[in-house]
Amino acid sequence: MSARIPIAADDPVQRRLLETLVHQFGYQAETVETGEAVLARPQSPGAPAIGLANLDLVMPDLDGMTGRARLWEAGKTLPIIFETS
Repeated sequence: MSARIPIAADDPVQRRLLETLVHQFGYQAETVETGEAVLARPQSPGAPAIGLANLDLVMPDLDGMTGRARLWEAGKTLPIIFETS
């Protein structure tokens, strides 16, 4: 089974472009519009493990740096790729 990569970006075009790239490299993508959705995802019962996360630095609800801090506080020390315009 390939690793799953959540992609959080408020811009739908960026989400689709990143999703396409992730698939081309053989990984499964999970696209979400908000940083909060990425934070809620690892706690979902039965959720598959994620290999890394892609976070937009500027999102309306939760910026990427705060999202990273909250993931790490929860013990999820996975690699994170940050994106911005």
